[in-house]
Amino acid sequence: MKAAATILSNNILLRARRENIPVTPMKIQKLLYYTCVKYAKETGENPISEQFEVWPYGPVVPSVYNEFKTFKSSPIKGFSRDAKNNVWTIDEDSNPILTDSINYVWSRLKSFSGIDLSKKTHQKGSGWYTAYHADRPVISVEEMIADATL
Repeated sequence: MKAAATILSNNILLRARRENIPVTPMKIQKLLYYTCVKYAKETGENPISEQFEVWPYGPVVPSVYNEFKTFKSSPIKGFSRDAKNNVWTIDEDSNPILTDSINYVWSRLKSFSGIDLSKKTHQKGSGWYTAYHADRPVISVEEMIADATL
């Protein structure tokens, strides 16, 4: 079963909170994207139920955008919540490949800003770059697997 992108975002935000590392809405999108790229490279599948859209500043999942857009370019102060105000995360013990993917991306990219990560997604060889130049609205799993920028 695939996870909601907002829930996987909460797992990333937990790491940010533990280490007191600020994460803006742009940065969470790019960390989420690269987590999904890493997972797709390992499994051939996207771990989330939504696709990344090709937006001007890189890959974006609209549900995550809508959840955190009120923070604008400021660090996110909290977690995604459901309609009953509950915070959900993925049980990482049940999916070690996903846990490894989150940890891999977090350890390598946590110190980058959202702008830096956006520039990274714009490099030739990224899934975003490939989809953008093919004039496609979404990034395919195949493009994620072929992403050479991680």
